[in-house]
Amino acid sequence: MGFATIVAMLAFFIALVALWLTSDIVKKVENQNEKFVKAHIAAIREEMRDMDKMLHKAVRYAKQQDDVQASLDKRLNDHTKVIDGLMQRMSNLSEQVELLDRSIPQRYRVRVSKEPAKQPAKPSIQ
Repeated sequence: MGFATIVAMLAFFIALVALWLTSDIVKKVENQNEKFVKAHIAAIREEMRDMDKMLHKAVRYAKQQDDVQASLDKRLNDHTKVIDGLMQRMSNLSEQVELLDRSIPQRYRVRVSKEPAKQPAKPSIQ
């Protein structure tokens, strides 16, 4: 029984040494992984931060552009309404001038020559 106890104690000691060596190797591997993460992932994180900043800028500029576009659309609609109103007034004025022209009797109309004259043409009453 004494020999079995010594073998068991030796096996137990070897198992403890194996656990100690394994934990030491695991620590070294974790340190290497941490260095890898810091070296490679840190650069990627920095790029992601830069991209996020650029995205926020682009969104802000797009919003500003939308605001400018909305203001331009409003101004264009306002100008279109004004132009339509002016066209309507010109049309009404043209109709009124035409009516006025028709209301002048023929005998009071002035004839103006369309040919260029050497002397200024004097209007004649017919």
